[in-house]
Amino acid sequence: MATKLHLGINLAFVRKRWPQPREWLWAINKLGVKYVEFCSDLLDPILISEPVRSEVARKTVKEAEEDGIIIYDYYTGLIPHCLNMLGDARPGVRQEGQKWCEEAIKVAKMLGAKALGGHFDHIAYRNLIRPRENIFLEQCILKSFQHLALAAKNEGLEFLMVEQMYAPSEKPYTIDDAEIYYKRLNESSALPIYLTIDVGHVCSINYPHLDKDLDPYEWLRKFAHLSPVIHLQQTNGKESQHWPFTKMYNQIGIINPEKVIAAIEESGSKENYLMLEIFHPLTANEKQIMKDLTETVKYWRKYVTD
Repeated sequence: MATKLHLGINLAFVRKRWPQPREWLWAINKLGVKYVEFCSDLLDPILISEPVRSEVARKTVKEAEEDGIIIYDYYTGLIPHCLNMLGDARPGVRQEGQKWCEEAIKVAKMLGAKALGGHFDHIAYRNLIRPRENIFLEQCILKSFQHLALAAKNEGLEFLMVEQMYAPSEKPYTIDDAEIYYKRLNESSALPIYLTIDVGHVCSINYPHLDKDLDPYEWLRKFAHLSPVIHLQQTNGKESQHWPFTKMYNQIGIINPEKVIAAIEESGSKENYLMLEIFHPLTANEKQIMKDLTETVKYWRKYVTD
């Protein structure tokens, strides 16, 4: 049976440009998608405190519902990805990183999202190359995820997600690593901790890897059934480019929709949300951004109708 697929978009593209709900909802309605992955930068759980946080969340949910837009999940943006958080070598900083995640879970619930996902656990290079320190911090990260899984369950979320990356400092970054890490995360978890496969993150060329680690379709064949959200971007396989799926970039990119869908179905997955994750430089013109995204959605609509 064919996999049930839904097309959505990560809201990182509205960051700073269209930050208010009515503003980004205009963009989403213009693009013609109804599923969004809420970017944490739009409502950071620490920088925006109560009661403003609840007021913004309430207004966001109200206006999204009025427009028939579904906030599927709450995902880490640029701010947390610049920090070590759960992987920091300093206990006090790790504790603050865990606090960020705890508050993010609360925001996800406020927004009506099913899950919290992303990366909150970068291990610094000095710790990474010292085996004992690396193992210790990995254990700290796993322990934090057990704590966060229970917190998420208590708040009514359905699952958590960890994104596959392209460097050993952010696990997992290889296919073999992902198989092991997924099992370790879920050994005694209060709810499922899934992966998020990003088709552009198959670019670990500067670190130890196997040929299969550079194949986006192999990642999907192996893990799409464990990845309820899949990030889509056009890319060259050498860097995580986050290009739009426009005619120009499709000519030089390696991501093909038919191959993506075939690999997902080969995994045995029953349902996936395909979230476009397109980044433009800060110098990009807003009209060009909307033009690129409109062409991107139109391109994918030939393959995913919902």
